[in-house]
Amino acid sequence: MSALLTRDHREAADFIAGGYRHEQDDSGLEAIEKAADRVLEETGIRFQDDPETIEILKQAGGAATGDIARLDGAELRRIVRRHAPGRFLLRGRKPARDTLVGSEDAAIFAPIYGAPNVLLEDGKRVAGSRKIYGDLVAAAHASPALANTGQMICVMEDVAEAARPLEMLLAHLTLSDKPCMGSIASPSTAEEIIDLTAAAIDRPARAGECNLLHLINATPPLTYWPNPLKCLRAIALKGEASMVSSYMMMGATAPVTVAGAVIQGYAEVLAGLALAQLWRPGAPVVMGILGYPFDMRRMLPNFGDPASQLVQFCAAGLGRRLGVPVRADGAITSAKVDDAQSGAEGGRVVAAAVASGSHFILHAAGWLEQGRTVSVPKFRRDANALAAMLGAQSVECEPPARLDSAVEREIRARLSAWG
Repeated sequence: MSALLTRDHREAADFIAGGYRHEQDDSGLEAIEKAADRVLEETGIRFQDDPETIEILKQAGGAATGDIARLDGAELRRIVRRHAPGRFLLRGRKPARDTLVGSEDAAIFAPIYGAPNVLLEDGKRVAGSRKIYGDLVAAAHASPALANTGQMICVMEDVAEAARPLEMLLAHLTLSDKPCMGSIASPSTAEEIIDLTAAAIDRPARAGECNLLHLINATPPLTYWPNPLKCLRAIALKGEASMVSSYMMMGATAPVTVAGAVIQGYAEVLAGLALAQLWRPGAPVVMGILGYPFDMRRMLPNFGDPASQLVQFCAAGLGRRLGVPVRADGAITSAKVDDAQSGAEGGRVVAAAVASGSHFILHAAGWLEQGRTVSVPKFRRDANALAAMLGAQSVECEPPARLDSAVEREIRARLSAWG
């Protein structure tokens, strides 16, 4: 791909080096779009082992060789702008908890996603469990700053992998009435969780409203794996929301420069956003372009590096031009303990996410050790700091409304089938 990033790359790099302003010079963002269009047309995106995706892209004007599709970026933007909503309502069990994704007034904060390890209040480091997961969901519900309780806040190591999506859903629905995120364990699991959540919320489906937001990741460089593709299709056909993201390691899975990373990430997510609209016009989507410098000595990403914040600002500008809500990261850090490094890195990232105008901020509480650990004390401190920023530091959310007993019985019955 590096051969493509010539004049257009330099124009994008000049735009970034000139400094970001909230109201950007459109010519700089156009240079990024133009370079991404060349990547899509000349290199293409690999859609692994999913002939249905290749076929629908061909019907939309793409050309395919095997599982690589070469696409018209301008046409993809037309598809997204024509069909994707600029904002949508994400519903909770209690209507007062509903959140508007895409609102310019306030960003939505959600906790860390996907940590396998847990650092407890007493400093002990343990594997995640069902009980710890429930405690974290309850803490997210109690925080006035966290409007969404997320998904997979930690991995439930004491629960069979196949049963984890239902156990997580049960925790989110019984310990909170805020909106949460959906499962992408498999297409059938995503559909099962969607249907059970709809029963719990028990409100008629309406245009511009949905019940779950799902994290669909491309796999840089320029690849989508089969499960995300099939989940994206299943979720869109159900009318639920997908947060299509590219999570790049600059210098490893993406170019080392900010300009090159943004160009690659935009090409990847533009294809995914358009796919959702091809499966179901009007399907709610959120765009995420995230890039972090990769330390080749430690073989780890540097979370909190200022370069990642430049990527975020550019991503937000591209999202505004595309007309879709934008995702950002929250208080992420490379620190192993919640110390000055943790506070400085996490604070910079949150500040950049908010200043960029991003709409949904994931990993806003609890992140530690490159995301491999959720720290319970940091979770509470992050949530309190966000609440103070929002002016709600002394107010806790009231306890959740009780889940409908029939829905709870149904979830528990399905769990019992897993043993």
